Amino acid sequence: MLRSSYTIRSEEQASMLLFDSIGWEQAETPAYSFNGQNRTERSCVIFQYTLSGEGRIEIDGVVHPLTKGNAFLVTVPSIHRYYYPEKGTEPWEFIWLNVRGPLAISLWNQLIAHGGPIIELPQESVPMDLLWSMFKDIQVDEERDLHFLTGKAFQWILSMEKYLKKPSLLTTYIKNDKLHAAIQFMKNDLHNNNLSLDDVAAHVGISKHHLCRLFQKNINLSPFEYLRRRRIELAASMLKTTDQTIYQIAVDTGFDNASYFGKVFRSYFGVSPSTYREQDLEFLSKHVFFEN
Repeated sequence: MLRSSYTIRSEEQASMLLFDSIGWEQAETPAYSFNGQNRTERSCVIFQYTLSGEGRIEIDGVVHPLTKGNAFLVTVPSIHRYYYPEKGTEPWEFIWLNVRGPLAISLWNQLIAHGGPIIELPQESVPMDLLWSMFKDIQVDEERDLHFLTGKAFQWILSMEKYLKKPSLLTTYIKNDKLHAAIQFMKNDLHNNNLSLDDVAAHVGISKHHLCRLFQKNINLSPFEYLRRRRIELAASMLKTTDQTIYQIAVDTGFDNASYFGKVFRSYFGVSPSTYREQDLEFLSKHVFFEN
């Protein structure tokens, strides 16, 4: 992909949230300077992420350096100015996203309340993957559907909210081959109540201590808690979609006995497996998934 910038214009101006523009650019002179009080845009929000070099942003009289991995979140209009410093020694390269609408302002303010206007964000992360995906949609795939791009922008906002609340869950763990292999192995062997941490570690060729660190770092769960959640999810689905006995469901989902299965199931859903099966409760779906 090549450095450039794109704006999508539409007759649909009155909307709670709309994708506005995206760009991958670099600044090399102090002529690059934007004052948040003088801009013509209104009800607009900006995210700008430094890829290399260094820039500056002044917010309410305080100057912040913007180096590799740093990003800023601002609303327009507001009291800020971002710029290339007069004594800059190398180009400031960055990727940015603009979204507009009153909902965009509200969501940006929530993000800023969680993490402040300046955040650190690894390049190998869900929000950055989504940002580059939007850029590719426009430049490479020539996407022009404003509603499609707005949907991806909203998805990006949600990924940022998740990061700011749970930074440990930021990295896309599926990119870690060892972790992905361990997860697949566990999913394929949910029925095996003898499955051990040593078995999983040996299958992917790492120590069990390394395996535990991978799970904790990337999805904030131990391997056994991850396995337990997948088993309970499967058991809950079977209770709603099959006529199998509770004992058989317990066995098929890797539990030693129905009594222990019932105890674990109650700890997640607050009711026994039989009650869950017989009553609608608040869970109206046939399948319930946990976040991780």
